[in-house]
Amino acid sequence: MTREEQRKLRELNKALPKILREKIKAYPFKKKDFMIWYSKKDLFFDLLITVNVTADGHCFFTSRETVKPLWLDDLLWDFLKMEDNKKEPLSLRAVGAFTVTGSEIFACSQELKDWDVWELEKCVGDYLDHFYHSVQTSAVDDFIRNIKSKRYHSELREALTYVHDHKYPEALNCLKDQGDGVFKNGEIFINNAIREFCEEKLG
Repeated sequence: MTREEQRKLRELNKALPKILREKIKAYPFKKKDFMIWYSKKDLFFDLLITVNVTADGHCFFTSRETVKPLWLDDLLWDFLKMEDNKKEPLSLRAVGAFTVTGSEIFACSQELKDWDVWELEKCVGDYLDHFYHSVQTSAVDDFIRNIKSKRYHSELREALTYVHDHKYPEALNCLKDQGDGVFKNGEIFINNAIREFCEEKLG
């Protein structure tokens, strides 16, 4: 990047939180740190908006939406003996270190050709509108249909869903060759805890 591009990128990243704070006032969404989120009935939605520069020097605005049922994190915390997290504010499910990433239901990148704050503001408005539409129209089926989306925690999402549905052989098969898992609380590794639970259920 040239020095001018570096300056413009700093301006964009500085402007983004302010734009988000102002724009979300028109919606029922909540904002926690860098995440925008909303909970509807038993579903939790979040939206991540970022500005970044590619290796070839192009500036892009990126939007990613995910959805998950509330029981997904609840099961994670049960297995890790972190049940008190269920009493925490819902925002924990968006930014907490011990949370499962939802299934990705939308992702888009749009070039900011002029590296301009006005461009950024328009993109934010457009994608907040899209997120609102997703919140209104999405259901748990969208979580299931996109459960293997190319995001973090795909095997864990799938295994916990099988446990929720009492499909213990499928959960065990899902974790085959997956090691201890990405989460650990004390001596408890998440994948091992799920395996032990399923094996006990199967007798």
